[in-house]
Amino acid sequence: MLERPLLIPLFSLGAGISAANQWQFTLPTSILFFLLATCLLAVFCARRFLFLACLALCFFVAGVGAMAPLLVPNFPSDSISRFAGEEPLTVEGIIDARPEWQEAGGKIYLRAVRVFRGKTEQQVSGRLLLFVGDGHAALFTGDLVRFVSRISRPRSFGIPGEFDYERYLAFQKIYATAFSRTASEVLLIRGGIAYPVQNLMDHIAADLGKRIGRLLPTDEGAVLRALLLGESGLVPKETSELYARTGVNHILSISGFHVGVIALFFFSLLFCAARCSQFLLLYVNPRRTILVLTVPVLFFYLFLTGGAPATVRSVIMISAYIIAVLLQRETDPIHSLMLAALLILAWTPAALFDISFQLSFLALWGILALTPLLMQPFQRIKPGAVRKLLLFLMVSVAATAATLIPAAGYFHKPTLTGLAANFFVIPLMGYGGVVLGFSSLPFIHVFPVIAGLFLTFAGFLVYLSGEILTCLDSIPLLPVWGSSRFDLLLLVAFLASCTFFVRKTRLIACCLIVAAFFLVRVTPVESDSGKLRLDFYSVGQGEASLITFPNGKRMLIDGGGSFRDGGLDPGERLLAPAFWRRGIDRLDYLVLTHPHPDHLNGLLFLARNFPVGEFWESGIHDGNSEYLALKKILKEKGVPIRRIDASAMPISLGGVTIEPLSPRSSFSVAGIAGSGNLNEASLVFRLRYGDFSVLFTGDIGKETEKRLMEESSDLRCTVLKVPHHGSRNSSSEHFLEATSPECGLVSAGYRNRFRLPAAETLLRLRRRGIPIYRTDLDGTITIILEDGRWSVATFRRDRHFR
Repeated sequence: MLERPLLIPLFSLGAGISAANQWQFTLPTSILFFLLATCLLAVFCARRFLFLACLALCFFVAGVGAMAPLLVPNFPSDSISRFAGEEPLTVEGIIDARPEWQEAGGKIYLRAVRVFRGKTEQQVSGRLLLFVGDGHAALFTGDLVRFVSRISRPRSFGIPGEFDYERYLAFQKIYATAFSRTASEVLLIRGGIAYPVQNLMDHIAADLGKRIGRLLPTDEGAVLRALLLGESGLVPKETSELYARTGVNHILSISGFHVGVIALFFFSLLFCAARCSQFLLLYVNPRRTILVLTVPVLFFYLFLTGGAPATVRSVIMISAYIIAVLLQRETDPIHSLMLAALLILAWTPAALFDISFQLSFLALWGILALTPLLMQPFQRIKPGAVRKLLLFLMVSVAATAATLIPAAGYFHKPTLTGLAANFFVIPLMGYGGVVLGFSSLPFIHVFPVIAGLFLTFAGFLVYLSGEILTCLDSIPLLPVWGSSRFDLLLLVAFLASCTFFVRKTRLIACCLIVAAFFLVRVTPVESDSGKLRLDFYSVGQGEASLITFPNGKRMLIDGGGSFRDGGLDPGERLLAPAFWRRGIDRLDYLVLTHPHPDHLNGLLFLARNFPVGEFWESGIHDGNSEYLALKKILKEKGVPIRRIDASAMPISLGGVTIEPLSPRSSFSVAGIAGSGNLNEASLVFRLRYGDFSVLFTGDIGKETEKRLMEESSDLRCTVLKVPHHGSRNSSSEHFLEATSPECGLVSAGYRNRFRLPAAETLLRLRRRGIPIYRTDLDGTITIILEDGRWSVATFRRDRHFR
């Protein structure tokens, strides 16, 4: 234990932070003082165990206490979060972090200063995240800006397995959000009134970004800006997906690798120069002196990239190494890693849950712990080019293996090409593109031609990397899967075993951990066999419903989606994690009610990454690009397509009958596309299972409701999926009378811009005494029918009845 004095403090602090986050509890501060006193007394105890136990408890309680202000915040009376409501407000705030621009729109982090209501002005406090729907603006850290928007509280969708965005923002002390349609609506009041150093660096970064944009094509320019400045949001979606599929998307985010490359390049450059001077070699320790000179360069790069958390962590670790060298102490890389982690978690405990923190430290830990083990079979190879090549390959293997599980949990795209891709991309883009781009900075204003040559050659290396990745993209992905916290815990245990255990104990521990990992993966999840289960997922202003039939077959009806380009993909970010959480790896039936973005877009990711048995649609469409892309995916995978309309016969699936009711077969593609009313052509059908029935209505309005009542003598149902997200032009009094539902389900986004469900629709439902469930308020809604009894449960609160 004396060899690793930081081991117990680090793991205990991490355990306390994790426990507080998982179970959301706090402990009195007095417990910490009591433990500290006990720890001091235990120093004089003959048995060291008592001291170590008290030390571990001290750091555990400290970890719990550090999370309390984030999980249970005490908002002051002037907090901007207290102004959340329906009324648009004029807000002024100071930008406190570099804006994160994307292809369309972006995000601006603000420290709120004041709010205007009419002619009254009120001082406010607290951080605010402003989403910009479209456009970019020349705004920098420290600028005072003004905009008009409703203030909202961050809110997760309420779907199992989703990324908890509400907590993610809370960890950044952000408890309020706002939205601006365009960047031009965010007005600059005064520039650079705060954070002068970061403001200056933001201007330098913007100037470099503009020069890159003028010199290089769009794709190469965007990638180089991500490499040098951390502006990964500007990388085109197709390029970003290529990097993700080939396992090298980490290169697009500033991390320890980029900082290490800059440090190594600057050290090597100055050391070569110092060796040319006999005076420096005789009277100065060049190694220690150059290491000291490296620190300001690292901090310059830190500010140049916007001070991203991953960059801060890397600078801390390299600085710890430099300090150890200056103190003339032998530096253990594992010890430096633990010291950096301890300092970061002590300063920002929420960093433990940040993906960049996890990937950076796991990758470095994997390199330090696994590379020596992987190189053992090659010990007889003499030092030289072959051994260096093998070492480089083993480093890539170690980093990839150490980050595979968290990458699968966040990105769901584990790939076999990562090893080969990193072998080419790291030298070309890391040691080539990053170094050349950084080297251009001193020449931008003095010798712009030289700077242009550096940037042009860096762009060529990026282009060459892209071509190599395109060739490697044909290598198949691993099966797409998600990972759990337990998987991550096993990974940490595996790395700890490789790091801290001796050979025989290490082998036993690693075998047990690997066995546990595979045992968990092959253990069947809870089965819905014999039950009819319906999940109405909360996917924002869209719709997605999953039916699990008694025979285990599954049908997904619609996949949600966004009308805004570049919006969240509910298929990838919401539905796929929910499916993996339940052990669902196949969709037997994929159903599209109508090809509008809020029903269609989420299906593309699912169709691409899940086996699909059959696709159902009406065949009526307007030829939009997302619909054609979906059909192309289905055709490439050989998925049978079944067209459904009112003339189709009832379909029996596992004892459940599906009765198609609309659209009529006489509807034409040209007619619907011409009228622009795809909603009225929605696929409508009733699901029957004994006396229980659900009417799925798509986005139909009163016109189709009237026709259904004219053409069908019996529309009664147990559960009504309220048409068109509860629009006022649907769910007419006569339609509600004809269907006579026992409960109604509304799929809508929280505080959506369409103001759905409409107050008139809700009033009509309430007048008839129909219980209403809403995905915007209740989250995902689950109905289970078993032994003739049915119940409703919601993600945010459970309510059950017969």
